[in-house]
This record gives sequence, structure tokens and C-alpha cells, in this order.
Amino acid sequence: MISNPFSYGNPIRDPHRFYGRRWEVQQIVGRLLSSAVESTSVVGERRMGKTSLLNYISHPQVAPTLGLTADKYVLVYLDFQGLADITPTRFWQRVLGKMARTLQDAELKEWVGAVKDQKGIELFDLEDLFDLVADKGLRTVLLFDEFEYITQSPNFTIDFFAGLRALAIHHPIALITSTRRELVELCHSNEIKGSPFFNIFSSVVLKPMSAEEVDELLAGLLADAPFPLTIEERDYLHHLAGCQPMFVQMAGYYLYEGHQRGYEGQALYQFVEESFAQQADPHLNYQWNHSTESEKITLLAMLALNRAKKEKEPAPDAEQLSKLHPRAKHDLRDLTTRGLTVEDGGRYALCSSVFADWIAHEITAAAGEEEEEQSAEAWLRGHEEVDKGLGDKVKSVLPGFNKKYWPIMGAFVKELSLKLMVDEVVHMTTLLLTR
Repeated sequence: MISNPFSYGNPIRDPHRFYGRRWEVQQIVGRLLSSAVESTSVVGERRMGKTSLLNYISHPQVAPTLGLTADKYVLVYLDFQGLADITPTRFWQRVLGKMARTLQDAELKEWVGAVKDQKGIELFDLEDLFDLVADKGLRTVLLFDEFEYITQSPNFTIDFFAGLRALAIHHPIALITSTRRELVELCHSNEIKGSPFFNIFSSVVLKPMSAEEVDELLAGLLADAPFPLTIEERDYLHHLAGCQPMFVQMAGYYLYEGHQRGYEGQALYQFVEESFAQQADPHLNYQWNHSTESEKITLLAMLALNRAKKEKEPAPDAEQLSKLHPRAKHDLRDLTTRGLTVEDGGRYALCSSVFADWIAHEITAAAGEEEEEQSAEAWLRGHEEVDKGLGDKVKSVLPGFNKKYWPIMGAFVKELSLKLMVDEVVHMTTLLLTR
């Protein structure tokens, strides 16, 4: 049996399996090759490919092809995930330890090792060390994955970040950090948030892949597959996974496995969708729970409008969504960046048919667990802004939703009622109950 070429549990480490991200790589490397040796902050939602990107740039087979040759650059990759208790001394010990293993110059290895083994590592020691590295004609690139574990740790004071900034400004040192949000938003104190440390970075926001990049990934990984990828299957994977790298890998994995099991036609698609939905559930749950109430309302509006349209009608645009929820235009930018919605020609849809079904399942009450209408009536009495003019009809719909989502549904209904007639409000709300 040929091994499955797709993987979705771990970051990509084999550069031959890395696809897309040409512009992001170009921007990061271009700053490293400049005379100023500039730093970059890579920002992206979880599982968007940040670690894979840093792995690719620092890979010993790839770096020389990008101009980051070993005779000019020292690339040091460190992942800080889970290191909540790390201290500045331990930080530099890890950096210097990895640096010593990377260096080819025996004399530099000895110098780096000597500083690493000191009981306390002072800024002056680091400045002297990086002066010696620069004297050897080397530029140092520190690739810090999950850097929020550093910025959010109270062990790291403003003096640490001031020292790190001084090293990057006065020595040929560049930092490439990866975080889930902008660096300045991930500080444990306002003092650090106002630090000039963050001014040395240019941001690269890692968004979902383009449709062309997804096609390139599918074609590349399936190049040696014992079955050809049909146009129908390609379109199905786009429909199921959107352009989130992890979801594409996940959907591709189960398509490949389905073929290996001998499934064809509808049986193949059913196997892929059921397997994908099961594996995607915790990730969709995380994304939903880390969305604001306004973003959730925008997602609900998108779901309702897409279910209300006829089969060949286009998906809603920003104006149509804004008629149901005034903040939709603002939310769409972040939702699309995070990969929860996809934009095509100014039209918006949820990233995946599975995500649409997941939202409907999440917000609706399980069979037999619906609340009584009396309970809905009592809740509405405490929410006059929803009850006004809508109470009787909304009262009959509300029990179908999970009670913990009644506040969000109330806000959703309130927004709808400002634009639509009562019957239209009830119709749009009922569409969300369709699983």
C-alpha cells in the first residue's frame, strides 16, 4: 500500500511537500537579504501554516536557494510553544545552544558555547558575542515560533525587549517571529505594549491559500497517486475544505484513503465528508468559540442568506450582509483572513459546507431537549428589544435553538427586525434550524 501523501496533524517539514506562499517567502527573505537585515512578524490563525513556513525558510536544502547561504547566514529556529515558565537566561541558553549546533566555524562554536554556559547571560556578553559573529561576515536570523509565549510571560520585562531590540538594531541580526495575532496585542503589560521593540518589524499576515495554490498542492501531492484526480473531485475538495491549508490536507487525506478502500462515486464523497467532519470538529469549535458575538451574527446572517437563495443565485455580497447586520463589513475582513469565510468576486460564503452544517448543529437544540415556549416567553419578557413586535412569532422559533445561544439569536433577530418584516424575520431564523 502506497503511503498517504497528505498529512494534517503536524507542520510540513519536508520542503518537497511545501506548496504556495511564494509572496510571503519573497517578502521575508527580501528583508533578510537587504543591507539592513530587517525583521518580520508572521501573523496567522492557528493551523494556517506559520510553523511550516518558518521550517521551509530555515531548511538547509531550501535556505541556500533563497540566497541564505551558510557562509553568510546563521539560521536559528526555536519553537516556544508550551514554555510558559521560561526565563530570559533560559531563553538565551536555548538560542545559543541551537546556534552552536548550526555554526560551521569551530572558533565561533567555542565562543557561543562559552557564553551559553555562563550562570548569567548579560546584554554586554551578547553584544560582544554578536560582534564576533559579525566579524566573521555572518548575519544571524532568529526564527521564533509561537513567540507569544515570550511576550505574554511576566518573566520577560521591558528591559529584555529593549535589549533584544538593541541587538537587532546594532548588529546584523534579524528576528522572524510567528504569532496568532499582532505582536503588540500579545503583551502582558501596557508598558511592554508601548515599547519601541515592536517598531523593528514588518508584518506578514498569513491568510488562507489561494484557489490556485490549493490546486498546485493537490496536483503536486497526487502526482504519483495510483488514481487521477478528476475535475469533479477537485471541485468537491474546494467545496469541502475551502482554502485553509489544514482543511485541504485533511480533505485530501480522506479522499486518498477512500480511493484506497475502493470507494467510488457517492460512497466516496460520503466517506470523505463524514471523516472530514469528525476530524474538523474540534478546530471548528475552537474557531467558533474564539469569534466575537458580532462575528457569530455575521456568520449566522451568511448562513441564512445562502440557505435562502435559489440554487444558481450568487452568494450574498457585503451590502446584503450589512442589511442584516451593520457590522458585517467590518467582520468580513477578519473572518476572511482567518479562513472562516471565502470571498469570490465580492460574494461571501462560509469556508466549507461542513462548517455550515456544524454551525446549524451547534446552535440548535438536540431532539428532545428543546425548551418549552413558556421558557422562551419568560426570556423574551426580560429582553424587550427583541420582544417588541416579534414576541409571539419568535417565541415559537426560539425553543428550537440551544438556550445558551438565545442571547446571540436575540441580537440576530433584533438586527433583522430593523430591516425586515416579521414574517421574513421568522423565515430567516427558521432557516438556521435546518441541519
